[in-house]
Amino acid sequence: MREHSCNLDEEEERRKRRREKNKVAAARCRNKKKERTEFLQRESERLELMNAELKAQIEELKQERQQLILMLNRHRPTCIVRTDSVKTPENEANPLLEQLDKK
Repeated sequence: MREHSCNLDEEEERRKRRREKNKVAAARCRNKKKERTEFLQRESERLELMNAELKAQIEELKQERQQLILMLNRHRPTCIVRTDSVKTPENEANPLLEQLDKK
């Protein structure tokens, strides 16, 4: 009977250790998941800010381009370079600009 009681105690002790290890592992997993979620949230905010800055830069560049085209067009009548051999920005095919204009 004593041996049986001792085996039960050992089995109970093993279960306690296993539960404790599982509890620690689960807490570690939850913390890791929480850290990952926080990292992804910060990364998302950083990328959204960068996206907004890039969109603002695109708008500035579009305005600058328009100003340069206007300057070129104002200059063209007085230019001594043959204008029929020079492509104008309006006539150039630029897939990137076409893609941006669609947006």
